[in-house]
Amino acid sequence: MIDIDAALDALTLDQKCRLVAGETNWRTMAFPEAGIPQLKMSDGPTGLRGEGHGSSGTPGVAVPAGITLGATWDPDLLGEIGDLLGKEAIRKRAHVVLGPTVNLHRTPVGGRTFECYSEDPELSGALAATYVRAVQAHDVAVTVKHFVCNDTEIDRLTVDVDVDERTLRELYLRPFERAVKEGGAWGIMSAYNRVAGEHAAENRRLLTDILRTEWGFDGYVVSDWFGVHEPVGAANAGLTLEMPAPVRVYGQRLVDAVERGDVTEATVDGLVRDLLTVMNRTKADERSCDEAEESLDDPAERALTRRAAISGTVLLRNAPVPSTGQPVLPILATGLTRVAVIGPNATIDRSMGGGSASLTPFAHRTLLDALTDRLAADAPDVEVTYEPGVRIDRLTPIVRRSQLRTPAGEPGLRLEYVNGIDWDAPTAVETVAATSMLRFFGTTPGEIDASAFGARVTGSFVPEIDGPHEIGVVSTGPVTMTATSDGETITVVDDPDMLLPRTREFFGYGSEETVAVVDAVAGQPIEIAVKWRTGAANGFAALRVGVRPPDPTDLIEHAIASAADADIAIVVVGTNDEWETEGFDRETMDLPGRQDELVERVVAANPNTVVVVNAGSPVTADWAAEDHPQPAPAVVTSFFAGQEQAEAMVDVLLGVADPGGRLPTTYPKRLDDMPATGNHIPTVGDDGLPLQRYEEGLFVGYRHYEATGVAPRFWFGHGLSYGSCTWGDVSVDRVSSAATDLDTTPIEVVVPLVNDGGRAATVVVQAYVAPIAASVVRPLRELKAWAKLTVEAATATDATMQFGTDAFHHWDLDANAWVVEPGEYDIVIAHSASPDAEHSRTRITVT
Repeated sequence: MIDIDAALDALTLDQKCRLVAGETNWRTMAFPEAGIPQLKMSDGPTGLRGEGHGSSGTPGVAVPAGITLGATWDPDLLGEIGDLLGKEAIRKRAHVVLGPTVNLHRTPVGGRTFECYSEDPELSGALAATYVRAVQAHDVAVTVKHFVCNDTEIDRLTVDVDVDERTLRELYLRPFERAVKEGGAWGIMSAYNRVAGEHAAENRRLLTDILRTEWGFDGYVVSDWFGVHEPVGAANAGLTLEMPAPVRVYGQRLVDAVERGDVTEATVDGLVRDLLTVMNRTKADERSCDEAEESLDDPAERALTRRAAISGTVLLRNAPVPSTGQPVLPILATGLTRVAVIGPNATIDRSMGGGSASLTPFAHRTLLDALTDRLAADAPDVEVTYEPGVRIDRLTPIVRRSQLRTPAGEPGLRLEYVNGIDWDAPTAVETVAATSMLRFFGTTPGEIDASAFGARVTGSFVPEIDGPHEIGVVSTGPVTMTATSDGETITVVDDPDMLLPRTREFFGYGSEETVAVVDAVAGQPIEIAVKWRTGAANGFAALRVGVRPPDPTDLIEHAIASAADADIAIVVVGTNDEWETEGFDRETMDLPGRQDELVERVVAANPNTVVVVNAGSPVTADWAAEDHPQPAPAVVTSFFAGQEQAEAMVDVLLGVADPGGRLPTTYPKRLDDMPATGNHIPTVGDDGLPLQRYEEGLFVGYRHYEATGVAPRFWFGHGLSYGSCTWGDVSVDRVSSAATDLDTTPIEVVVPLVNDGGRAATVVVQAYVAPIAASVVRPLRELKAWAKLTVEAATATDATMQFGTDAFHHWDLDANAWVVEPGEYDIVIAHSASPDAEHSRTRITVT
């Protein structure tokens, strides 16, 4: 245990100012003479990555993405996931998990929608609170992020969010408030963006007035990486820690600010005290981060992640097929002879999002492999065929280990590091890269200066088919590359002075892709040689080499023929990292490439079609509409469901498990239907910087669609079960209550549930509160409680929900506080947010 007062006395001003800035990408600086250890952090939205990235990362458990966990509607399950990640943090020698992400789904195209739980603040807040408590039970801190209104990736470092006070309080701050007050969060990460003109990392109203004074937060606040800009504003606002190294804002600049009198030394002491407090809470002086990171592939933890993936799998549609009068799902193997698996995402691992949410997962399988193996075991006479149908790569595809060879003939590529920016300098460290995607941020060997180094990549890739292959390169720094085939060498890229235009790749640091064509012969290696060096002072560095083989001109025709010749067709469509990732928002909800056409043509060829949507946020899906000429009969999604995604989806498809999820976000029919239409792309503010107005106010997600009468494709809360359950008459313990009594004695509502069918049913009883005659503008109704249950066949049970003060309150601008307005409210029990999905209304009077 660190003696905080003694440590403060032992530190000079220079040391204090240096302590509150990172020493590496993931660690703070130790001061052993003052008894202060290092504190280690790790990205954690989808699992603990550790200090490596890409092929250099320590493998770990990949849990479902935030949106999949949101679709579980199960706070208890989030507690189990938090417990698992707390254990993983200890294995990765990390004291701090950089998560959870509780920003809201303001739009369906946000680049990090997949990373966030929901469009609803109460659902997000309840899930976050149990997750936080479970992680921190292992003496591991969380950092709830990104505080606040980091709801777009467009101009995310500079955009100023203009949001009214009630909307800020009732929507965007609310999940953070619950994570702090109910979860007891020890850490918060400030956002990149500005709020009301001030960067979130330098916004005293957010970091001190609201977070610490109003909510009683007693933890530490860390900047998002490179997300703090000025020492005086940051220190006086209450930003505890600048990350990562190299120091840009605190350190000497903070010392100078103290000596000028712009920041008091007492303020710096407060920052240090907060940082030392989290070190004590995480027992950083007992748990050294210098010990080797550990991987543990535990069957019980795999089972948990699989159960979570199933719980977050949403059955969107399951209509009867005219030929049989029965729905396609679940698939019954009896009588099957051929199953056609179609679509680009059936053979790729798209189980997690990109950016901060990525890590090196344990061994896992594609949907095609999992389904093929399962059917081979359960129904060995069933033939499984596969056709991609279309390609969706925007860039040339990354080359995997199986097609790469080092100069010595081993799988992978030889990677030689050199110190300094002379890429012809002697090799300092030699290693092997497992793929042709090299992310150097935070992963360079200890002997290498991460801010200024070079690399040489050599080896070959082995083509699988004959014909012209496109080779593409994207780089964050100066680069040259040649490719040699059959004795002929071509230049792929020659950019030693970094003159190529920058694009949105690699967070805006990546070059436009340079592409060259080489004639290839199957099995004959093509040699590649790359020279590269750093080009960004912030330490983010990456190199991407891709190879696109020639495609048959009739890919889609092969897929249609395969579907027509099968008993059942399973079409797996979706996105990949090139379309949906941290760093940029999607420009459309439409599926990339010709996937929509593929779905429609497969359904036309085989009415017994299941569409599996493997995307981290809503897609247009006209082919799922009731009024489509020939809609897909069955549609299911698990978003990005982690390392057990394929196994869990096969469980659902074959009926081994019930799809347990409900949508945590609304699927509009068109992007233009969304609430933020007209206010999603930033305009230019008076200061010349990007400005984003939240003019939709409180009417985000389902609130907007109900208020405007614009019907979405699928409502928030929608989801089907294979089982059936009858909901009985609702009972309420009282229909009138004083507002002051609600906290100590909440109103209790009971919904009887009876399953008279032949299999278990997953039920999510949703309760919305509708003010009848509010004196201020309020949504027609808002989610305030829910109960998720599994009702076994031929059994009955009750769903019980409670409604305290926060079920009726709104933010009062005059009181600057939560207020319960006396009056009448309806408690609406419903299957989803759709007005057509109401089960009952009960009028409550609050006095």
